[in-house]
Amino acid sequence: MATAQNARVTSLGLEKILPKVVDTVNSSNWILRRTMSAPKAWNGRHIQQPITTANSSLGTSFKCTETFSTSVDFAPVDMTWYSTGYAHPVTISMVERGINQTPLGQVALQKASFEFSQNSMADSLGTIAYGAGSGNDFDGLQVIVDDGATAANYAGLSRTTYGSQLDCGGSTGIVAATGGVLDLATMDSADDAASVSGLMSETPNVCLTTRAAWSLYGSLLEPQKVASYNAFGGSGSNRGDAAVGAQVQASNAANLNGGALGLTYRGKPVVPDNKCTTGVMFFLNEPAGLEFHSLSIPGLSTVRVANQVTEGVYDQVPPTAFQWRDWKSPVNQLAEIGIFVVYGQLLHRNPKRNEKITGITGT
Repeated sequence: MATAQNARVTSLGLEKILPKVVDTVNSSNWILRRTMSAPKAWNGRHIQQPITTANSSLGTSFKCTETFSTSVDFAPVDMTWYSTGYAHPVTISMVERGINQTPLGQVALQKASFEFSQNSMADSLGTIAYGAGSGNDFDGLQVIVDDGATAANYAGLSRTTYGSQLDCGGSTGIVAATGGVLDLATMDSADDAASVSGLMSETPNVCLTTRAAWSLYGSLLEPQKVASYNAFGGSGSNRGDAAVGAQVQASNAANLNGGALGLTYRGKPVVPDNKCTTGVMFFLNEPAGLEFHSLSIPGLSTVRVANQVTEGVYDQVPPTAFQWRDWKSPVNQLAEIGIFVVYGQLLHRNPKRNEKITGITGT
Protein backbone atom coordinates (compact mmCIF):
# COMPACT_ATOMS: atom_id res chain seq x y z
CA MET A 1 0.00 0.00 0.00
CA ALA A 2 1.32 3.45 -0.93
CA THR A 3 2.27 5.70 1.98
CA ALA A 4 2.95 9.41 2.37
CA GLN A 5 6.37 10.63 1.22
CA ASN A 6 9.00 11.83 3.67
CA ALA A 7 9.13 15.47 4.78
CA ARG A 8 11.88 16.46 2.33
CA VAL A 9 9.96 15.25 -0.73
CA THR A 10 6.79 16.83 0.59
CA SER A 11 8.43 20.20 1.06
CA LEU A 12 10.07 20.21 -2.39
CA GLY A 13 7.12 19.17 -4.53
CA LEU A 14 3.51 20.04 -5.19
CA GLU A 15 0.61 17.61 -4.99
CA LYS A 16 -1.68 17.02 -7.97
CA ILE A 17 -5.38 17.57 -7.34
CA LEU A 18 -7.60 15.94 -9.95
CA PRO A 19 -10.00 18.53 -11.44
CA LYS A 20 -13.22 16.69 -10.55
CA VAL A 21 -15.05 15.72 -7.38
CA VAL A 22 -16.31 12.12 -7.29
CA ASP A 23 -19.76 11.53 -5.77
CA THR A 24 -19.45 8.34 -3.69
CA VAL A 25 -22.70 8.87 -1.77
CA ASN A 26 -25.63 8.90 -4.17
CA SER A 27 -26.99 6.06 -6.27
CA SER A 28 -29.84 5.60 -8.73
CA ASN A 29 -32.83 7.92 -8.39
CA TRP A 30 -35.08 6.79 -11.23
CA ILE A 31 -38.29 8.17 -9.78
CA LEU A 32 -36.97 11.74 -9.64
CA ARG A 33 -35.92 11.67 -13.28
CA ARG A 34 -39.28 10.30 -14.40
CA THR A 35 -41.46 12.65 -12.39
CA MET A 36 -39.47 15.89 -12.60
CA SER A 37 -37.72 15.70 -15.96
CA ALA A 38 -40.70 17.26 -17.75
CA PRO A 39 -42.93 18.94 -15.14
CA LYS A 40 -46.37 20.31 -15.93
CA ALA A 41 -46.93 24.02 -15.33
CA TRP A 42 -48.88 24.83 -12.17
CA ASN A 43 -51.91 27.03 -12.82
CA GLY A 44 -54.21 28.69 -10.27
CA ARG A 45 -54.77 28.30 -6.54
CA HIS A 46 -54.95 24.52 -6.63
CA ILE A 47 -55.43 21.66 -9.09
CA GLN A 48 -58.76 19.87 -9.40
CA GLN A 49 -59.56 16.68 -11.27
CA PRO A 50 -63.27 15.81 -11.61
CA ILE A 51 -63.92 12.06 -11.45
CA THR A 52 -67.06 9.98 -11.89
CA THR A 53 -67.79 7.57 -9.06
CA ALA A 54 -70.69 5.57 -10.53
CA ASN A 55 -72.39 4.93 -13.85
CA SER A 56 -75.82 6.27 -14.66
CA SER A 57 -78.74 3.93 -14.02
CA LEU A 58 -81.26 5.84 -16.14
CA GLY A 59 -80.92 3.73 -19.26
CA THR A 60 -83.76 1.29 -20.09
CA SER A 61 -84.91 -1.11 -22.73
CA PHE A 62 -88.08 -0.02 -24.55
CA LYS A 63 -90.60 -0.73 -27.30
CA CYS A 64 -92.22 1.84 -29.53
CA THR A 65 -93.37 4.95 -27.65
CA GLU A 66 -92.59 4.20 -24.01
CA THR A 67 -91.23 7.18 -22.05
CA PHE A 68 -87.65 7.61 -20.81
CA SER A 69 -86.35 9.19 -17.63
CA THR A 70 -85.23 12.80 -17.95
CA SER A 71 -83.56 13.02 -14.52
CA VAL A 72 -80.08 14.52 -14.16
CA ASP A 73 -77.67 12.16 -12.38
CA PHE A 74 -74.25 13.33 -13.58
CA ALA A 75 -72.53 14.34 -10.32
CA PRO A 76 -68.72 14.11 -10.47
CA VAL A 77 -66.57 14.79 -7.40
CA ASP A 78 -63.27 16.66 -7.38
CA MET A 79 -59.84 15.40 -6.47
CA THR A 80 -57.86 18.42 -5.20
CA TRP A 81 -54.13 19.01 -4.81
CA TYR A 82 -52.25 21.94 -3.25
CA SER A 83 -48.68 22.97 -3.91
CA THR A 84 -45.82 22.75 -1.44
CA GLY A 85 -42.09 23.30 -1.64
CA TYR A 86 -38.60 22.07 -0.81
CA ALA A 87 -35.52 24.31 -0.59
CA HIS A 88 -31.80 23.68 -0.18
CA PRO A 89 -29.25 26.48 0.39
CA VAL A 90 -25.76 26.81 -1.08
CA THR A 91 -23.29 28.89 0.95
CA ILE A 92 -19.66 29.63 0.10
CA SER A 93 -17.00 31.88 1.61
CA MET A 94 -15.88 34.68 -0.72
CA VAL A 95 -12.38 34.45 0.79
CA GLU A 96 -12.17 30.73 -0.01
CA ARG A 97 -13.52 31.42 -3.49
CA GLY A 98 -10.77 34.03 -3.99
CA ILE A 99 -8.10 31.52 -2.96
CA ASN A 100 -9.68 28.90 -5.20
CA GLN A 101 -9.47 31.24 -8.21
CA THR A 102 -5.68 31.58 -7.99
CA PRO A 103 -3.65 29.65 -10.62
CA LEU A 104 -3.26 26.58 -8.37
CA GLY A 105 -6.99 26.18 -7.80
CA GLN A 106 -8.01 22.96 -9.55
CA VAL A 107 -11.67 22.32 -8.67
CA ALA A 108 -14.03 25.29 -9.13
CA LEU A 109 -15.31 25.87 -5.59
CA GLN A 110 -18.49 27.68 -6.62
CA LYS A 111 -19.53 24.99 -9.12
CA ALA A 112 -18.57 22.17 -6.77
CA SER A 113 -20.60 23.70 -3.92
CA PHE A 114 -23.52 24.29 -6.32
CA GLU A 115 -23.49 20.67 -7.48
CA PHE A 116 -22.99 19.26 -3.97
CA SER A 117 -26.15 21.00 -2.79
CA GLN A 118 -28.25 20.13 -5.82
CA ASN A 119 -27.20 16.47 -5.63
CA SER A 120 -28.03 16.37 -1.93
CA MET A 121 -31.41 17.93 -2.70
CA ALA A 122 -32.07 15.46 -5.51
CA ASP A 123 -31.37 12.58 -3.14
CA SER A 124 -33.80 13.98 -0.56
CA LEU A 125 -36.50 14.56 -3.18
CA GLY A 126 -36.14 10.96 -4.36
CA THR A 127 -36.89 9.81 -0.82
CA ILE A 128 -39.90 12.15 -0.62
CA ALA A 129 -41.18 10.82 -3.97
CA TYR A 130 -41.56 7.39 -2.35
CA GLY A 131 -42.97 8.82 0.88
CA ALA A 132 -46.41 9.57 2.30
CA GLY A 133 -46.54 13.36 2.06
CA SER A 134 -45.66 13.90 5.71
CA GLY A 135 -45.56 17.47 7.03
CA ASN A 136 -44.79 19.86 4.18
CA ASP A 137 -43.60 17.09 1.82
CA PHE A 138 -45.33 16.69 -1.50
CA ASP A 139 -47.24 13.43 -2.01
CA GLY A 140 -45.18 10.33 -2.74
CA LEU A 141 -45.93 6.86 -4.07
CA GLN A 142 -46.67 5.57 -0.57
CA VAL A 143 -49.84 7.68 -0.47
CA ILE A 144 -50.62 7.64 -4.23
CA VAL A 145 -50.38 3.84 -4.59
CA ASP A 146 -52.30 2.86 -1.47
CA ASP A 147 -55.60 1.40 -0.29
CA GLY A 148 -55.99 3.32 2.97
CA ALA A 149 -53.30 1.36 4.84
CA THR A 150 -51.09 4.47 4.92
CA ALA A 151 -53.33 7.33 3.81
CA ALA A 152 -57.03 7.32 4.66
CA ASN A 153 -57.58 10.18 2.19
CA TYR A 154 -56.13 11.07 -1.18
CA ALA A 155 -56.48 14.39 -3.00
CA GLY A 156 -59.07 15.52 -0.45
CA LEU A 157 -61.32 12.46 -0.86
CA SER A 158 -61.91 9.63 1.60
CA ARG A 159 -60.69 6.20 0.59
CA THR A 160 -63.40 4.75 2.81
CA THR A 161 -66.05 6.47 0.69
CA TYR A 162 -64.32 6.24 -2.69
CA GLY A 163 -62.16 3.15 -2.27
CA SER A 164 -62.97 1.60 -5.63
CA GLN A 165 -61.99 4.86 -7.34
CA LEU A 166 -58.89 5.80 -5.30
CA ASP A 167 -57.41 2.53 -4.02
CA CYS A 168 -54.54 1.02 -5.97
CA GLY A 169 -55.91 -1.72 -8.19
CA GLY A 170 -59.46 -0.52 -7.46
CA SER A 171 -61.26 -2.96 -5.20
CA THR A 172 -58.22 -5.27 -5.09
CA GLY A 173 -56.11 -2.95 -2.95
CA ILE A 174 -52.49 -3.69 -2.07
CA VAL A 175 -51.20 -7.12 -3.14
CA ALA A 176 -49.07 -8.78 -0.45
CA ALA A 177 -46.35 -11.30 -1.29
CA THR A 178 -47.48 -14.50 0.44
CA GLY A 179 -44.73 -15.62 2.78
CA GLY A 180 -42.55 -12.89 1.32
CA VAL A 181 -42.26 -14.80 -1.95
CA LEU A 182 -42.15 -12.94 -5.26
CA ASP A 183 -43.49 -15.15 -8.04
CA LEU A 184 -45.04 -14.66 -11.45
CA ALA A 185 -48.55 -15.45 -10.20
CA THR A 186 -48.36 -12.62 -7.66
CA MET A 187 -47.04 -10.24 -10.31
CA ASP A 188 -49.87 -11.29 -12.63
CA SER A 189 -52.42 -10.53 -9.92
CA ALA A 190 -50.96 -7.07 -9.32
CA ASP A 191 -50.77 -6.17 -12.99
CA ASP A 192 -54.27 -7.51 -13.70
CA ALA A 193 -55.76 -5.48 -10.83
CA ALA A 194 -54.47 -2.20 -12.29
CA SER A 195 -55.22 -2.99 -15.93
CA VAL A 196 -58.10 -2.62 -18.35
CA SER A 197 -58.06 -5.56 -20.74
CA GLY A 198 -57.05 -4.64 -24.26
CA LEU A 199 -56.37 -0.98 -23.50
CA MET A 200 -52.68 -0.22 -23.03
CA SER A 201 -53.26 3.37 -21.91
CA GLU A 202 -55.11 1.99 -18.86
CA THR A 203 -52.41 -0.57 -18.04
CA PRO A 204 -49.22 -0.06 -15.98
CA ASN A 205 -46.29 0.74 -18.27
CA VAL A 206 -43.38 0.16 -15.86
CA CYS A 207 -42.50 -2.00 -12.86
CA LEU A 208 -40.34 -0.21 -10.33
CA THR A 209 -38.59 -1.96 -7.46
CA THR A 210 -35.44 -2.33 -5.38
CA ARG A 211 -32.23 -3.83 -6.69
CA ALA A 212 -32.79 -6.89 -4.46
CA ALA A 213 -36.32 -7.52 -5.75
CA TRP A 214 -35.15 -6.84 -9.31
CA SER A 215 -32.58 -9.61 -8.93
CA LEU A 216 -35.22 -11.90 -7.43
CA TYR A 217 -37.41 -11.35 -10.48
CA GLY A 218 -34.43 -12.02 -12.74
CA SER A 219 -33.89 -15.35 -11.00
CA LEU A 220 -37.42 -16.38 -11.96
CA LEU A 221 -36.49 -15.97 -15.62
CA GLU A 222 -33.15 -17.75 -15.39
CA PRO A 223 -33.70 -21.23 -13.95
CA GLN A 224 -30.36 -22.43 -15.23
CA LYS A 225 -27.12 -21.11 -16.66
CA VAL A 226 -26.58 -21.45 -20.39
CA ALA A 227 -23.31 -22.98 -21.47
CA SER A 228 -21.88 -22.36 -24.92
CA TYR A 229 -18.91 -24.22 -26.29
CA ASN A 230 -16.45 -22.82 -28.80
CA ALA A 231 -14.99 -24.98 -31.51
CA PHE A 232 -11.82 -26.69 -30.34
CA GLY A 233 -8.59 -25.32 -31.76
CA GLY A 234 -4.89 -25.36 -30.96
CA SER A 235 -3.84 -25.44 -27.34
CA GLY A 236 -1.04 -22.92 -27.57
CA SER A 237 0.81 -20.36 -29.63
CA ASN A 238 3.38 -21.24 -32.26
CA ARG A 239 5.44 -18.37 -30.85
CA GLY A 240 5.85 -20.19 -27.57
CA ASP A 241 4.07 -17.30 -25.80
CA ALA A 242 2.65 -18.72 -22.57
CA ALA A 243 0.16 -15.84 -22.12
CA VAL A 244 -1.24 -16.18 -25.64
CA GLY A 245 -1.41 -19.93 -25.20
CA ALA A 246 -3.47 -19.48 -22.05
CA GLN A 247 -5.89 -17.20 -23.91
CA VAL A 248 -6.35 -19.76 -26.68
CA GLN A 249 -6.84 -22.49 -24.11
CA ALA A 250 -9.45 -20.37 -22.33
CA SER A 251 -11.32 -19.78 -25.57
CA ASN A 252 -11.70 -23.55 -25.94
CA ALA A 253 -13.40 -23.88 -22.56
CA ALA A 254 -17.09 -23.55 -21.70
CA ASN A 255 -18.35 -19.99 -21.37
CA LEU A 256 -21.08 -19.66 -18.76
CA ASN A 257 -23.54 -16.88 -19.56
CA GLY A 258 -25.87 -15.70 -16.84
CA GLY A 259 -27.66 -12.63 -15.60
CA ALA A 260 -29.29 -9.80 -17.50
CA LEU A 261 -28.76 -6.08 -17.97
CA GLY A 262 -32.43 -5.39 -18.65
CA LEU A 263 -35.61 -7.18 -17.57
CA THR A 264 -39.17 -6.89 -18.82
CA TYR A 265 -42.51 -8.20 -17.61
CA ARG A 266 -45.46 -8.40 -19.99
CA GLY A 267 -43.64 -6.04 -22.33
CA LYS A 268 -42.94 -3.35 -19.73
CA PRO A 269 -39.50 -2.58 -18.27
CA VAL A 270 -38.72 -3.75 -14.76
CA VAL A 271 -36.49 -1.00 -13.34
CA PRO A 272 -34.31 -1.17 -10.20
CA ASP A 273 -34.21 2.06 -8.20
CA ASN A 274 -32.02 2.45 -5.13
CA LYS A 275 -34.53 4.93 -3.67
CA CYS A 276 -37.43 2.46 -3.88
CA THR A 277 -39.11 1.31 -0.67
CA THR A 278 -37.64 -1.95 0.67
CA GLY A 279 -39.67 -5.05 -0.18
CA VAL A 280 -42.01 -3.26 -2.61
CA MET A 281 -42.59 -3.59 -6.35
CA PHE A 282 -44.66 -0.81 -7.92
CA PHE A 283 -46.73 -1.23 -11.08
CA LEU A 284 -47.04 2.36 -12.31
CA ASN A 285 -49.23 3.76 -15.05
CA GLU A 286 -47.49 6.97 -16.06
CA PRO A 287 -49.70 7.87 -19.06
CA ALA A 288 -52.85 7.70 -16.91
CA GLY A 289 -51.71 10.71 -14.93
CA LEU A 290 -48.49 10.43 -12.92
CA GLU A 291 -47.37 14.06 -13.10
CA PHE A 292 -45.37 16.64 -11.21
CA HIS A 293 -46.92 20.10 -11.50
CA SER A 294 -44.34 22.82 -10.90
CA LEU A 295 -45.08 26.37 -9.80
CA SER A 296 -42.72 28.87 -11.44
CA ILE A 297 -41.65 31.42 -8.80
CA PRO A 298 -40.88 34.97 -9.97
CA GLY A 299 -37.21 35.90 -9.73
CA LEU A 300 -36.04 32.29 -9.86
CA SER A 301 -34.62 30.55 -12.92
CA THR A 302 -35.03 26.94 -14.03
CA VAL A 303 -31.72 25.06 -13.92
CA ARG A 304 -30.30 21.87 -15.32
CA VAL A 305 -29.15 19.26 -12.84
CA ALA A 306 -26.38 17.80 -15.02
CA ASN A 307 -23.06 18.11 -13.15
CA GLN A 308 -19.91 19.62 -14.65
CA VAL A 309 -17.22 19.22 -11.98
CA THR A 310 -18.75 16.29 -10.08
CA GLU A 311 -18.61 12.74 -11.43
CA GLY A 312 -21.32 10.28 -10.44
CA VAL A 313 -24.98 9.49 -10.93
CA TYR A 314 -26.00 13.10 -11.58
CA ASP A 315 -23.44 14.06 -14.22
CA GLN A 316 -25.89 13.31 -17.04
CA VAL A 317 -29.44 14.23 -16.07
CA PRO A 318 -32.18 15.93 -18.15
CA PRO A 319 -33.78 19.27 -17.17
CA THR A 320 -35.88 19.13 -14.02
CA ALA A 321 -38.31 21.14 -11.92
CA PHE A 322 -35.36 22.64 -10.00
CA GLN A 323 -35.39 26.44 -9.70
CA TRP A 324 -32.52 28.62 -8.55
CA ARG A 325 -32.37 31.90 -6.64
CA ASP A 326 -29.10 33.49 -7.65
CA TRP A 327 -26.21 34.26 -5.33
CA LYS A 328 -26.75 37.01 -2.77
CA SER A 329 -24.30 38.47 -0.23
CA PRO A 330 -25.31 39.30 3.36
CA VAL A 331 -24.45 42.88 4.38
CA ASN A 332 -22.37 41.72 7.38
CA GLN A 333 -20.62 38.67 5.97
CA LEU A 334 -18.16 37.84 3.18
CA ALA A 335 -20.27 35.00 1.83
CA GLU A 336 -22.50 34.15 -1.11
CA ILE A 337 -25.77 32.31 -0.62
CA GLY A 338 -27.95 30.74 -3.30
CA ILE A 339 -31.05 28.57 -2.90
CA PHE A 340 -32.42 25.64 -4.87
CA VAL A 341 -36.21 25.40 -4.82
CA VAL A 342 -38.79 22.88 -6.01
CA TYR A 343 -42.39 23.97 -5.60
CA GLY A 344 -45.46 22.06 -6.74
CA GLN A 345 -47.09 18.67 -6.26
CA LEU A 346 -46.66 15.08 -7.41
CA LEU A 347 -50.05 13.62 -8.30
CA HIS A 348 -51.83 10.84 -10.12
CA ARG A 349 -55.15 11.63 -11.75
CA ASN A 350 -56.31 7.99 -11.76
CA PRO A 351 -54.58 6.22 -8.84
CA LYS A 352 -56.52 2.95 -9.25
CA ARG A 353 -54.50 2.29 -12.43
CA ASN A 354 -51.43 1.65 -10.26
CA GLU A 355 -50.65 -1.28 -7.98
CA LYS A 356 -47.91 -2.53 -5.69
CA ILE A 357 -46.69 -5.76 -4.16
CA THR A 358 -45.45 -5.46 -0.58
CA GLY A 359 -43.47 -7.67 1.80
CA ILE A 360 -41.09 -9.13 -0.82
CA THR A 361 -38.23 -11.04 0.77
CA GLY A 362 -37.51 -13.98 -1.59
CA THR A 363 -38.67 -16.31 -4.37
